[in-house]
Amino acid sequence: MLNTELLIIVTARGFLGLFLAAILGFGSWSVIRDSIQTPNSDSALFFLVQAAMAGGGAGMGAAVAWWNTQSSRRVHWLSALLTVAAAVVVTWLVLEIWGVYTYHALFGGVYRVPVISTSDMLTKMVTAAVLSANTAAAALYMYRALRHREV
Repeated sequence: MLNTELLIIVTARGFLGLFLAAILGFGSWSVIRDSIQTPNSDSALFFLVQAAMAGGGAGMGAAVAWWNTQSSRRVHWLSALLTVAAAVVVTWLVLEIWGVYTYHALFGGVYRVPVISTSDMLTKMVTAAVLSANTAAAALYMYRALRHREV
């Protein structure tokens, strides 16, 4: 079922998706971070806002790279929306788990002062956004390619 043409297309789209998602994820985070006021690091919305800033850009980059020209317009928008949503949600979950590991005891026994390293947060955030966006977009693309013969 898998032929060489599909393998080459998936590999090329994968590399393009990783590149675009990384550039747009980091770029959107850095531009939005400087242009709007974000919540304080002790706020419950802090990680969600950070994930939306990086995951939105990474999701759009992956959606563009995995755009299937043979699909209908409805499928285009649905796959783009699902890719962005997956990038934001997974990035938020990674940041929340990292936040528990960083400054909260897992079962609430110890509470320490939050110490958030921006570079460490950015690395985890962009990596999670890029990988989750491309995984979601690739899964949708492969489903359409194998099930509906759209390459």
